[in-house]
Amino acid sequence: LYLLGDVVHPGIRLINGDRARTLAAVRTGRADLGVAVLDVLPSDVEAVLLASYPQVLVMPEDHPLADEPDLTLADIADTALVVPPPAGPHRITLERALRAAGVPWSLAVEAEGWPLLLHFVALRIGLAVVNGCVVPPSGLVTREIIDLPAVPYYALHLPARADDPLVTGLLSAIRAALRKKPCTSTPPSTSPPPPRPSGTS
Repeated sequence: LYLLGDVVHPGIRLINGDRARTLAAVRTGRADLGVAVLDVLPSDVEAVLLASYPQVLVMPEDHPLADEPDLTLADIADTALVVPPPAGPHRITLERALRAAGVPWSLAVEAEGWPLLLHFVALRIGLAVVNGCVVPPSGLVTREIIDLPAVPYYALHLPARADDPLVTGLLSAIRAALRKKPCTSTPPSTSPPPPRPSGTS
């Protein structure tokens, strides 16, 4: 929803789900077009890169780290974090990055979905790492974590529907909405390794 913006209007029916549910909805024809973060490109679904966003730390505007122009993982050592449940892909990749960097952290609370994560940050229960397309509410600010990779968002549709006016119209509308609010990242997070096609190593 953060990515779609003005594309959402009466007449567009949204199906909210994680990447597995999104892919399933596209494959079965339940969804005309899906939008998801992908690490591995599916072989049976057309994936069109829409945008890549930095990963950012969201915090109260008076937090000491808000004085920094950008951050590294080391800057959030020993921080209490608001994170998604353990099985979620965002939680898995974040924990892996923190562990690889040798950065200790503690669990403030687990919450599912960006709005709930932001709510707990606003309550000052902890800080959170979110994708850069997430717009913080008043009183919260974000700073890019420059040693985390950018997060790529893809539009997904069946190959046979590449010329379907409904699909091409939605793609054009999403691209136009993204041009109105571009979000770019500074190196090194602008250069994540490209996703691997399914079945490769």
